[in-house]
Parts: sequence; structure tokens; C-alpha cells
Amino acid sequence: MKISLKGFVGFLLAAILCFGLWYKFGFPKLIFMDMAVDKSQAITKAKGYLEGLNKNFKDYKIAVTFKDDEWADRYLQKTLGLLKQEEFLKQQNFEIFYWRIRFFKQYQKEEYVVKISCQSGKVLGFEHLIDDIESRVDLGKFAAQEKAESFLKKAFGFDRDLYKFHKEESRRYDNRIDYIFSWEKIGSYVPWKNNEGAAKILIGATVSGDEIREFYLAKLDIPEKFKRYLEKELNFGQHLSSFSSLGLIIFLICSTAIAIRRRATLSVKLSRKAYFYLAGFIGLINLIDVINNFENLITYYPTSINYASFVWLNLFRAFISVMFIAAAFIFPALAGESLSSEVFPQAKHRGLLHYVKSSFFSRSVSKSIIFGYLIFLIMIGLQAVMFYLGQKYFGVWKEWVRFTQFSSVYLPFFSAFVVGVIASLNEEIMFRLFGISWAAKYLKNIFLAVLLSSLVWGFGHAGYAIFPVWFRGVEVTIIGLFLGFIFLRFGLIVVLSAHYLFDVFWGVATYIFGISPPLLFYGSVFMLALPLIFALIIYFINKEDKEEPIKILLDNNQKYNLEILVNFIILKKSQGSDPRELEKELVRHNWDPDLVKLSMEKVYGNY
Repeated sequence: MKISLKGFVGFLLAAILCFGLWYKFGFPKLIFMDMAVDKSQAITKAKGYLEGLNKNFKDYKIAVTFKDDEWADRYLQKTLGLLKQEEFLKQQNFEIFYWRIRFFKQYQKEEYVVKISCQSGKVLGFEHLIDDIESRVDLGKFAAQEKAESFLKKAFGFDRDLYKFHKEESRRYDNRIDYIFSWEKIGSYVPWKNNEGAAKILIGATVSGDEIREFYLAKLDIPEKFKRYLEKELNFGQHLSSFSSLGLIIFLICSTAIAIRRRATLSVKLSRKAYFYLAGFIGLINLIDVINNFENLITYYPTSINYASFVWLNLFRAFISVMFIAAAFIFPALAGESLSSEVFPQAKHRGLLHYVKSSFFSRSVSKSIIFGYLIFLIMIGLQAVMFYLGQKYFGVWKEWVRFTQFSSVYLPFFSAFVVGVIASLNEEIMFRLFGISWAAKYLKNIFLAVLLSSLVWGFGHAGYAIFPVWFRGVEVTIIGLFLGFIFLRFGLIVVLSAHYLFDVFWGVATYIFGISPPLLFYGSVFMLALPLIFALIIYFINKEDKEEPIKILLDNNQKYNLEILVNFIILKKSQGSDPRELEKELVRHNWDPDLVKLSMEKVYGNY
């Protein structure tokens, strides 16, 4: 990567400005996160609660997941906005995030689920699942209601004067009747638009015989109209992402065909080993992350089937998926390297082939990685401004899906690392290295090539939890245009570094800026510092950034073609042909770009 001092200062100032914009518009959305109670503490609290109920869970397996009340979060963000939502949650003592601890046993329906606050560690809800045919005494509706109110008052300070009765429901089974009661909290009414209902906070309990079989301290009752509205939005997002998926499939088919057709070219032969190593690394960390996500897996285990069989089948499916992802990475990479050598012959830094021929341990690579930090800061600032404008003018809001997914695993920051590595490698290879090179070859226009690849990449994200769903596609497309420019100007390593940092940052930001255990905080910081550490190491290794002569043996066909090319170029040289135009003409006639370059150098030297 080559950049003038003036250019570097310009990007540095832009990065500082964008960081300031992110700090103003994006930072306040992260500091409200409170994970003062970690997973092990939540398990201890849940066990203590069950012991207090004299429940026997000695031989039960435990699955712990970090959850959010996604419908409540969606509704409050949409109706109140993020800042007023925070005020509402504090005022009503309502918690969006919690730990869900499941105690279960193979082949047995009976299990326990305890919900623990991630802020205070208090119990937020409980459920005791039993067989439908289990027999319980019938207290009658009025006695059951009195029992429910008495339990909530004694255990959680339920004040009947602050609530009004909401609903009573009886559920009849073969050998018992369960009574379900709920009360609406006064002053918690949040209306939906155009008199189409309103949300309100409920407290409720289920009485089964002499047991409070289930209860919850706060649940937001969402209007049906809002749910139907959001389901329509989600469906629209799936349609948008399906069009992008079609583009991705076209990219994958074309890249596979090109990689196979050009498998004997020098660029493919030289870069193949490096990309196979990267594919292996992708597969390895993905498999490790499958184990890291084991809690997310077993939380959905149906106790009617064999536990070992369930785990084996899901691990096997995950293994097949991982292998496919790793294999699908190789073809766009090899095709991208070949096309990049052809379409951008003077821009060696746009792929990894130059570093295969020279070294990955040069100061040029180190500087590219560090420069990626500036691009990353510009990206989060650009995104923060887009979200600010989106929230102000288009009612944009988002969900915390990745945060809750990561928080359920053993090492959340490792999952963020895996997502960062896989997303940056797969997406930058597919949409920048291959996508732009391929589109530029056939469209003959760099801007249209960048736009096309950015649109396919951007609207592939339209199915993400951002509303309105079209906004996510527009936002990522704009970021894609920016990354396309950076790729063309500064090369692949810069965008790989920036993309990795961007994805990891949004995977761990809540652990860094919110309240979280020390392990999560320091692990998250380390994952963000990892590229910098690597960059500093290779900076001091400082190998020369100079391509070595091609040392692989040409096969018989390549030797024969090389001889033909050399004789042809000698003839053209004697006729006064311009070497650059001659090179372009040969490539246009489907000669191996690397073989053409080798022949030209034999005849013209450094032309």
C-alpha cells in the first residue's frame, strides 16, 4: 500500500471526525447495557430458587442462554424511540434482557425454566413443565386467584392497588384444571398508531393444584396490529434479500466456472495454496465456534428424543455447513485473483497474489492493517450518521440479535472473532476482489462495477433485524461503495482489516462500553487489538516487499505457449507495437495474463 503523507493525514482527520460522530450518535445506545450478573452467577441464583421450592433437579442437565424480549424491544423502539424507551424501562422497572436457565432430563417432559435478571440477579419468571396427564387437585377459580395474588405479594411485593385485573383463563386437562391469571399495571399504557390498540405491562401466574406452576413479573402485551405490521415488514425484507441471494448465486456460479477454466493459469496456481490454507483456517475456527455455541444448541433440545442423538445430528449438520462455507470461499478467491491480474495488472496490491510472490511479513502489509483501523473508524461514523438520519426522518430502529446470540456462548468474544474473520474474508473476497474485477471486465466501467457488487452485498443484509427493512440494504450499500473505493485505491488487506474490525466491534461493543464481567471486557478489547498486534509483529520482522521470480515449473502446454508467445511478441516488437497495447490485446484473446506478462518481460524487460 502506498499513500502520501498528505493523504494519510486526510484519512486520519476523517477518522477522528467520524469517531466523534459515532461517539455523539452511536455511543449512548451502548452504555445502558448492564450485565453485572454473569452466567455462572445466574445459574447459582436459579439453583437457589429451585432449592427454595424444594424441587429435585439433581440429575438434570442445564442449558443457559441470554435472551431478550424482542417484541417488547421492537414495540418500544418503534413507538417511543430509543431514549424514551430507556426512560420507560427504568420508570416501569421493566427489563428487556435476562438469563434463561433450563433444567431438563432426557425422555422426561418435566423440566424447570428460571429467568434471572442480568442486572440484579433477581428472579423475573419461572415455569414448571409437567405432563398433560398429571393429576392435580382443583382449587376452584376464586381460591386459585387468591393463591396467585398471595404468592406474588409475598414473594415479590405485588401491590394490587397498582394493577387492574386483565384476564382469567381456565385450561382443562384430563386430570386437572390450570388457572391462568394476569393483571395490567396502571400507567404502563403505550398506544400504537391510529387507535389500533396499545401495549401494557402485565404480571401473571398459573396455578396448578397447590403449585404456582408458572409466573412472570413483567411482560409487555403487544397489540395484534403491530405484530401484523412487523410480520409484513419482515416478509418484505426476505423478498429484498432473496433478490440479493440470486445475485450471490450468479457470482458463485461464475466464479466457480472461471476458477475451473483458469485452474492451470499461473495466478491460480500460485495463489491456490494460500487460499486453501485460509479455507482450512475458516473451517477450523468455525468448528471450534460450533462447540462454543453448545448452550444455544441444547436449549432447543426436545426431551422426547435421545440427547446424544440430538447433539450428534446437529453437530454433523454444522460440520457439513462449515465445510460448504470453506469450500465456497475458494472458488471466488481463485477466480478473483485471476481476474484482478487481468483487469488491474498494475495494481498488484488488490489481491493476495503479490504477497504470495513477495511476503506477508513486510512493512507494507503492516501499514495496510494499521490503515484499516482508520477505515474502520470512518465506517462506524458513517453508519452512525446514517442511523441518526434514519431514526429522525424514517423511524428506523434495530434489534440486539447478535448481542444476545453471542452472550449465550461460552466465550462471546471468540464468536465475535469468528464472525469477523469469516465475514471479512468471504465478503471482501466475493464482493470486492471477485465482484468488482468480474463486473469491471464485462461492464467496462469501474463505478458500475463497484455499484453492482455493493448492491448485491448491501441488500443481502436486508433480512437483518433493522426496520424499515429497506434501510439496512441502503445503509450497507453505501458502506459497500466506500469499501469499493478503498479496495481499488489501497487493496484487499486494508478492507479485510477494516471489515474484521467493524464486525468484531459490533459483536463486543456492549461488553466494552456497558457493564460486563472483566473476562468479557478484556477478551473483547483483545479481539479488537489482534490485528494491531499482528501488524506490529510483522513490522519488526520487516521482510522485503519484493516479488521473487516465479519458481514453479511450467507444464508442457505452458512451456509450448510461452515459446509461441515469445516469438509472436518478438515479431510485434520488430513492427514497433506498443508493449502495453500488445499485452491488453493478448489478454483480450484469452491468453493467460500471467503467461503474457512473463513473455513480455522476456522480450521487453521492464516495460
